[in-house]
Amino acid sequence: MSMHETFWFVFWRMSLWGLGLGLGLGAAYGTLVGIPFYPFTIFGPPLGAMYGSIAGLPLGLLEGVVLGAVTVLLHRGGAIRDPKRYRRAAELACVMACMLAVALFWVGAFWGIDGPASTLAVIIRDLLEAFILVAGPLLIATGASWWAARRVAVRYMDELREPAKRDPPQATSDNSTVGERGT
Repeated sequence: MSMHETFWFVFWRMSLWGLGLGLGLGAAYGTLVGIPFYPFTIFGPPLGAMYGSIAGLPLGLLEGVVLGAVTVLLHRGGAIRDPKRYRRAAELACVMACMLAVALFWVGAFWGIDGPASTLAVIIRDLLEAFILVAGPLLIATGASWWAARRVAVRYMDELREPAKRDPPQATSDNSTVGERGT
């Protein structure tokens, strides 16, 4: 597999995992957050799915770039020699990218309120809201990115295995018993 094929192989898979997990986990999170507010429970899943997909796709694209870079760098010299090391590096790189992206997003959002001095004050003042809007989604997104990176890394390693081991045996045309019936 060339570098471009390798990058594309992991990039689009991570992007789709990011979108799908963002959509599904966002809907679940919206349901859980909406339960205490009974009349608004019906709005929780669609809003969670919307916000989850809005956050999941860019995060999946970012993690696709990160995982593609890690894969190309580790695959640069030929075959990946240690699959367990590659899988762990892929998981760690995607988790770190997720944590950094979410943290930078919320720091930027809080920064615009009253400047850098108020970022911590806003988090402390509105601790429940900060937990619901920041900590909960951060933990969910980090777990999802770890799981998606693991799935894509394992799929990539399966793709690199010997094709003869994955394909079923093919019938050959030189079978000597075919057509010799009755002789």
